[in-house]
Amino acid sequence: MTRTPFTRRPDRPQVVTVSFVLWLVWVAVCLVATVLQFVAGTGGNALGTVLTVLVAIVVWGLVGWAVVRTAAGSRVARIVLVVVAAARAVLSLTSGELGLLTIALSVVAAVLLFLPSARPFFAPSGAGRTDHGFSGPGVSGSSRASWPDPDHATDADRT
Repeated sequence: MTRTPFTRRPDRPQVVTVSFVLWLVWVAVCLVATVLQFVAGTGGNALGTVLTVLVAIVVWGLVGWAVVRTAAGSRVARIVLVVVAAARAVLSLTSGELGLLTIALSVVAAVLLFLPSARPFFAPSGAGRTDHGFSGPGVSGSSRASWPDPDHATDADRT
């Protein structure tokens, strides 16, 4: 069975799915707001405006990719979204109702990703490992000092 990023994983909590949809709406609103802001501010330099809009579309496309990765369970993408949303919130504090709407939307979407019911979905696949990725005893395993030494007898061996 092939999996696409948009299919719902059976282990994905509903709160993560709701957050995913909110992030998609947030990216769409921010993209439209960014494009409208640059188009409305067009002065005499049309080439500069076109290049700025293209860069903005690429950046928001990368943020959209992070949204899809978050829906797939990526811990790094979840953090990237929170950082981008915080930066966007700081930049849009004075931009009126649309800015406040995007701030509220991103806060709700981010909080949903960190609820206790969502945390296990973002846990590393090897959570609970004690070998730290190495084969053998590892850091948390028994050390050589606790192994019996056949050359030296202990008090327990003498009795």
